[in-house]
Order: sequence, then structure tokens, then C-alpha cells
Amino acid sequence: MPPLLYEDPVLLRGDIHKHAALLACESFQFAASVVAVPLNASEFALAARCYPIVFADTETTVPLAVLGLGGDSNLFVDGEGRWSDGAYVPAYVRRYPFLPVTTPNSDALMLAIDRPRLIERDGMVPADANGLFDGDTASPLAARALDFCERYHRDHLRTTEFVAGLRDCGLLETRRADIHLPDQSQFRVDGFRTIDRAKLRALSDDTLGDWFRKGWLDLAALAETSQANWQMLLDRQAARAAANTPPARQRSTRKRADA
Repeated sequence: MPPLLYEDPVLLRGDIHKHAALLACESFQFAASVVAVPLNASEFALAARCYPIVFADTETTVPLAVLGLGGDSNLFVDGEGRWSDGAYVPAYVRRYPFLPVTTPNSDALMLAIDRPRLIERDGMVPADANGLFDGDTASPLAARALDFCERYHRDHLRTTEFVAGLRDCGLLETRRADIHLPDQSQFRVDGFRTIDRAKLRALSDDTLGDWFRKGWLDLAALAETSQANWQMLLDRQAARAAANTPPARQRSTRKRADA
């Protein structure tokens, strides 16, 4: 099964994709139906201003930025595919359509791309196209993408170490949220974990000192602070529901409320 957001990742190879190009697209429509995306530790400070930060309640536990409340609607992408002004765009989203690929028994990373965004040509790539190779070498575009993916991968490894520390200390608590909207609709968001504050504060002095030096206490504090953003998601959900409600129904709802 391909990673979240990706349909059919394919490894970029100079001998196969010499004349290939990237299909340019400035829209975030590809992320319009995702309600959470992976988050790396270096992003916590920026993401905590916009999204609740939780941890996947799965065998492979990863931090997640919550983008929506149930269903398949990203509350930060509008109908035109624009990300909300002023809201941080997670690196996982900015990385798309590229993807780092590791090889067995090697630290080297290779670059893959989601096939729907790949233009494969038999001839030369036009000068105004986003070519991925210059002859036998990666184009500046592909080189920048690989550099971004390499930095993302290194950050992912540091994040994995932090999450392992949380798991080893038994600090991740399975949670659920019961959502009640102003229009009286309600639903449940589950399948996530948060950091147990009481257990965190009960860690030994030696462990707390080690976590402080690693910066993990800062990450835990940011994740805790970010929980206030659930209310912002509720407000966005209510605003979107109101925008999609026919005027006649809105008037009827107001009449019932006045009564």
C-alpha cells in the first residue's frame, strides 16, 4: 500500500526518465481529503500554533498534525485547493510528489516521485518544462527535491527516537474526542494518543534531565499546548458547515432557535 497522499510512487532513474518532467501544480487539492499527516519533531513549534499534535494509535507510532474532524475533509484546504493563509504547511505535504527511498544495507537515499505527477516523454523535454534530468545527472529541481527529502529523512529518524522514548516510558495514552457542533450534529474522533501529563511529571530526575538535554521536554510541552487547537478545528468545521448550508435552511434554523 503506498504512503499517505501517494498513488503510485516510482523510483527516478536517469536511464529510464532521462526525458521525464514534473507536472507543475500549485494546488493542494491532493491533500484536501486527509484529516491528519505525519509530523517531524523540528516542526512542532510551528505546527503547534495551528493544529492539535497527536500520535497515531498504531503499531508504527508517529506524530500527526490533525487537519480535520472525521470524514474526509481537510479543514485547511479550500475548494480552490488553497491552503489557509497563515497556517503552517507540514513538510510531509510540501514534500509531495517526491519521496525518499532507502535501500537495504545502505544509508543512501534515492528519489521517487508519484507517477500521476510524472510526465514521461520519448523526446527532449521542452525548455519551459520542469525537467528532472540534465543529461545523465539530476536537474536542479530534482537535486533540490533530493536535498529536501534527505533533510526530512534525518529529521524523521530523530523523531522516531523521541517517539521510542515516549513508548518505552509508557507515556502515550489512547484518547478519543466526542465532537458536538452548533448545528446539533455530533461525531467521534478516535484512533490517536496523547502524552500522559501525570506520567511525564512522574519520571525520575535522571530521565527528566536526559530528556531536557535532548530537547524532548520541549517537544512534549508543545504537543500538550497544541491540544488547545481542537477548538479552532471545531470553529473551522462549524464555519464550513454553515457555508455549505442552503440559505433557506439557515433561516429555518434561526427561527427554531428564536422560538
